[in-house]
Amino acid sequence: MPSTPWSTILQFRANPDKVRDLLIRRYRQPVVEFTILQGLSPHDAEDVAQEVVLRVCRENFLRKADEIRTKFRTVLLAVTKRVIVSFRRHDTAAMRDKRRRIPIEGLDFPVDAEDDPEFDRLWVKALVERALTSLGDDASVQALRLQLKGRTYQQIADRQGRKVTDITNGIHRARERLKREIERLISEYVPREDVEAEIAALRRFL
Repeated sequence: MPSTPWSTILQFRANPDKVRDLLIRRYRQPVVEFTILQGLSPHDAEDVAQEVVLRVCRENFLRKADEIRTKFRTVLLAVTKRVIVSFRRHDTAAMRDKRRRIPIEGLDFPVDAEDDPEFDRLWVKALVERALTSLGDDASVQALRLQLKGRTYQQIADRQGRKVTDITNGIHRARERLKREIERLISEYVPREDVEAEIAALRRFL
């Protein structure tokens, strides 16, 4: 299998804590934010995200991982939607009972799963933040962060005490680094041959 979450997830039985931690660190935030947009509270959204991770890591799901030939992002969205439906079938008290488990009906990956523009937007938001964090915190990256927040070149130059030309050149270099890092992160969850198609699908959100 390619080096994507699928190959990592298949190590679940050998090191479940490591895989759960990886999924939570990399993919929890868009799941939480999407769930909140569906009308659930932030607290309940955290519960949903935790259940999504547990479902993806369950053995009967893992047995079908080799058969799944689609983007991990699409699979995560499909599982998230199913967990939200299951959540709404139960009262809040039951959801917060540590002994309770959401029924696993419909756990198989649906063949008719589709992407969702809102989930894609949140996915890209988390992706960009991860990429920016990995670039470090030098002056050029700080300038790029300010530009992404709507600051002008002049405002950034005044804030950093640098020339406008230095700011524009620095932001250009930081954007190139950001682009390469985003491509690297995308290659973690789709096969290498599908990276360009995934970038094209997400480009309107970048």
